Amino acid sequence: MQNSLRNAYLVNVLALVGVGVVMVFSSSAISVMPGSDADPFIFIKRHLIFLGLGLGAMTVLARMDYHTLAKLAKPLYLLGLVLLILTLVPGIGTKYNGASRWIRFGGVGIQPSDYAKFALIIGAAAFGAARRSEIGTFARGFVPACLFIGAYSVVTMAQPDLGTSLFLGLTGFLVLLAAGLSPRHLAIVALLMLPLAAGVMFVKFDHVKERVFTFLNPESDPLGKGHQVKQSMIAIGSGGFEGEGLGQSTQKLYYLPEQETDFIFAVLAEETGFVGACFTLLLFGSLMLLGWRVSARAPDPLGSLLALGVTASIGIQACMNIAVVTASVPTKGIGLPFVSFGGSGAFFYLCSVGVALSVARQAVSPQRAEQLLQEEANAMESPRPGARLTPQAA
Repeated sequence: MQNSLRNAYLVNVLALVGVGVVMVFSSSAISVMPGSDADPFIFIKRHLIFLGLGLGAMTVLARMDYHTLAKLAKPLYLLGLVLLILTLVPGIGTKYNGASRWIRFGGVGIQPSDYAKFALIIGAAAFGAARRSEIGTFARGFVPACLFIGAYSVVTMAQPDLGTSLFLGLTGFLVLLAAGLSPRHLAIVALLMLPLAAGVMFVKFDHVKERVFTFLNPESDPLGKGHQVKQSMIAIGSGGFEGEGLGQSTQKLYYLPEQETDFIFAVLAEETGFVGACFTLLLFGSLMLLGWRVSARAPDPLGSLLALGVTASIGIQACMNIAVVTASVPTKGIGLPFVSFGGSGAFFYLCSVGVALSVARQAVSPQRAEQLLQEEANAMESPRPGARLTPQAA
């Protein structure tokens, strides 16, 4: 049973990776200026290199016992915090589009937030599993959770990168809510802090204000701030039902910025149409379902939380990216998992998949999962303040 679940999960991921390879090649082969000596295949070459490294790391992590990985949660978390802070250090962090999100070593750049997403899943799952009996309390559960998730979110916001900061907070707290964190505590703090944080970002950073105004009225500056969103919608609309055909996108011909990264879904919709866009969404939806089942059939809370964290991470980022591309939310720089071009992003998402596959390798039947859950509840010396919210066996 665990073999079929693991294989289905792996095939689904590889299908998304395949879609990504095709679309990165199609959207980026013309990215170099005509007449230049630049290699038109530079993006796909780099993408394949990082995919190869990521698939290798995924294989190693899939064969590793996830309990061993959880023992490294603290150093993995601290490394992520150090890397995020380094992006703010002049001479180390590299600015792009007004935000200092990159660290470059020689000619290779990494985005520490990609690693931070991976490290936070491990950290949140390990924290939630270790504090099962007290995570529902305020002092021993909620406050420490706010500190270690908030540290990542605050440093990321200072880059500034509001989208990734929001993503880290959503993913981390979702994992801990599943572990038993009090929804009431979280709701009270969120109602107090989110408006304050949004107000500070809106007032302090001009690009945030511009993106909000552009979202509300994209036609006010169609050749400036509203250009990207407008071209994205043109690309999606041009695709129709069956699309223009692979390689036939017009918007990628220097009309749509970031076509191989943040807005690759718009090119996909233009070239493959409603059919291709729905097929891609179906792949993401089925991956979410499979991840849910892996979480439900994990043999212990740690495995359940790890699988849930990986599933939430992929699903939230996919939803955020597609919402941006379809002008449903203000523009933010966040790629489509497995599909967008991206070195460190592609690598660490495949690492996350390796963790989920490690959990799937030890998956049990739904009946056994229920039995283990009941045995765990009976073995606890005192009732937990928080209730478990992990998915029931499917």
